[in-house]
Amino acid sequence: MEEKMKKDVVKILPLGGQAEMGKSMYCIEIKEQIFILDAGFRFPEVSKLGVDIIIPSFDYLKENKERVVAIIITHGHDDVMAALPYLLEAVNAPVYAPALTADLIEQMIKRHKKHNNFRVSYQLNRVKRNDSIIIAGIPVEFFPVTHSIPGSVGVALWTDNGYIVYSGEFIVDFGAPEGFRCDIQKMMEIGKKGVLALLCESSYSKNPGYTSPKHKLTDKIDNILKIVKDESLFQVMLKTFLELKKLLN
Repeated sequence: MEEKMKKDVVKILPLGGQAEMGKSMYCIEIKEQIFILDAGFRFPEVSKLGVDIIIPSFDYLKENKERVVAIIITHGHDDVMAALPYLLEAVNAPVYAPALTADLIEQMIKRHKKHNNFRVSYQLNRVKRNDSIIIAGIPVEFFPVTHSIPGSVGVALWTDNGYIVYSGEFIVDFGAPEGFRCDIQKMMEIGKKGVLALLCESSYSKNPGYTSPKHKLTDKIDNILKIVKDESLFQVMLKTFLELKKLLN
């Protein structure tokens, strides 16, 4: 076993999103090559007057930018993708994202070009949710996960010691509609090949008890609509498509 573990030198560096909501970013180094997983921002505390957003520090990535081979974005929420324009100005590496996320990235970059003087050319690669691809000689597996935005994925990077699996943000719901469904079979296949490390979603994990998936609103909405006979106004967070689908149904 000791001999096997010497095959690859693997480094996992969290650059944001730990013990905080938003600003998600991981840096994974395999054979001296750097993969960036997500690039989000978060909003500041109310005490930070004049600060619009907070993004991860890119200092380490700037110092090693020639070794960055890929930026992988798992879904289209700002907490995992909205720091991407700033990251591309510091480290211009190919971006990989599922289709809807890639569309949202293009729209975001257009806004930055118009309002923030963004002038960096970039390469955007669309991937399918079940894709198996090779990036810089490293096998990369994508697998579908359920989240409030369609097309969300997790990522598994192969090393000689097993996969590094990054779950992305997810909920467990086997009744999710098409486009939101997870693929347990693909996850099992990855698991059977061996997992070196699991970087897993853990929002609210400190809270005791069980939390129902936040998009399960149907029963509550039905009860409200039975009472309210006139027009109703609902507020949902931006890009929470699964909640919107439930409301429209």
